[in-house]
Amino acid sequence: MNNSPEDRQCSSGVKAQRAIFENTSDRGLERWAFHDTKDPVVRYVRDRRLQFAISRIRLHLGKDLSKYTALTVCGGVGGEGTFLRKAGFGTVTNSDFSEYTLKICHQRDKELQTLWLNAESMDLQDNSYDVVLVQDGLHHLPRPVLGFNEMLRIARKAVIVLEPHTGFSAKLLGREWEEHDGVFNYVFRWNRSLLEQATKSQLLKQPSTIESHQIWDHSGSVHRMVRALGNGRLSRFAAKCIYACLTPLNFLGNNFIGVVIKHEDK
Repeated sequence: MNNSPEDRQCSSGVKAQRAIFENTSDRGLERWAFHDTKDPVVRYVRDRRLQFAISRIRLHLGKDLSKYTALTVCGGVGGEGTFLRKAGFGTVTNSDFSEYTLKICHQRDKELQTLWLNAESMDLQDNSYDVVLVQDGLHHLPRPVLGFNEMLRIARKAVIVLEPHTGFSAKLLGREWEEHDGVFNYVFRWNRSLLEQATKSQLLKQPSTIESHQIWDHSGSVHRMVRALGNGRLSRFAAKCIYACLTPLNFLGNNFIGVVIKHEDK
């Protein structure tokens, strides 16, 4: 049995999820090439939610992000971390509970810092990073709201949560359970009310701005629909047109983008 400090910090559910990633060590760096592709349509469908979230951060913190530090939670091999680095953040740290994925992260983007963290119990001081982001990571945790609470605690300026949205579309089209190599996790979904309650329960009366946005996102399906047009600008334009048609129906969307801005007490 592995009795490392990392394992002692993890619940049984987190350990099971971690084992999945540690057992993929034979897949090599090519398994993660989509994070670095220059294919216009893949870049568009992959980065679309991140682009929107960062546009909200720039609105609140300013266009120049170079003076801010950023941390990605449940960041895997660092795709989101690379995006934040290219968006202009001064220092970006990618964290995960898998030593293997952090090793791959270092290989594919040596400009990122890496840090082993259990998202449910981060060994970090309050306000350690300016901006803390998670994309499709909290719903893999046995205690997703606890993971969000930790993000809120260590963020000095802002928290970004990109996760599945609850509601009509989730009940109609979404999955309740995900299975990876025999390990199941419940697909925990977010909405405005949950984000607001979790934030206010922790921050109490500290001033904050809480934003929630609901959008459609089916990156794999959209890519398959347009790939007959090739891998250039035409397919990217077609993908944009698909999402433009869905924009009036975003109130039924399957994806949630939450942004919390922490203001200084006056």
